[in-house]
Amino acid sequence: MDIKTYISSGVIEAYALGTISQEESAILECVMKNNAEVKAAVLEAQQTFEKLATLQAIVPPAHLEEQIRGKITFGNSDDVSKIIPLNKDKKNVVEKSSISKWMMAASVALLFGLGYLGYEFGSKTAQLEKISKNNTELSSKVTALEQMNSMLMNSKKIELKGVGKHPNMLAEVYWNESKQVFLNPKNLPAAPSGKQYQLWAIVDGKPVDLGMYDPNKETVQQMKVVENPQAFAITLEKEGGNPTPTMEEMYVMGTI
Repeated sequence: MDIKTYISSGVIEAYALGTISQEESAILECVMKNNAEVKAAVLEAQQTFEKLATLQAIVPPAHLEEQIRGKITFGNSDDVSKIIPLNKDKKNVVEKSSISKWMMAASVALLFGLGYLGYEFGSKTAQLEKISKNNTELSSKVTALEQMNSMLMNSKKIELKGVGKHPNMLAEVYWNESKQVFLNPKNLPAAPSGKQYQLWAIVDGKPVDLGMYDPNKETVQQMKVVENPQAFAITLEKEGGNPTPTMEEMYVMGTI
């Protein structure tokens, strides 16, 4: 598993938000136990969302409580002197006018606030949709890896060791009764520009082309099927391959 790709896939953010399935959560928690980098990324995501929630919290103005308390009278209901006649006191009218203006301003502020929250909600929704898509893609990759692992477990491993000018090179081929072939290049160096590694099977003493290794795909790649191979070898060929191997460019070879 490519840890960098796993961290950037969005599954960690979804885990921090609690939007992933139990299966995905279990996988991530298993990875966390065995990988400090993933564990650190999860903690960072959780802290980031906590800070975001704190920053977006709306704190009421400090004077609001005092204004509200100033409009509420607590005391003896029999104290008629504290009752203000309706529409007879000019001061009361002014106070009502001030309150109305304040309420209007508060309403406008509330509308702006709701608009901002709506924008933020839309932004978060888009992010969650992206995370969900990434999770789906990641789930597909995990399923493919599990299937690949199952096939490798039921295949025979053949070690291909360095030959000629490449004594320290190493590769692995997996072959099973279904004639499937999988190649793991191990420590083979990156092919030069315009070149590509080609896998061969030796069947009845003759080389059989099993395809080209693509460095832009998964590390372990499925190659062409072959029946009754006696050995496998890898040569460095021109990009796209050759119909016959260039023996001077053979890197590794192994027999069954």
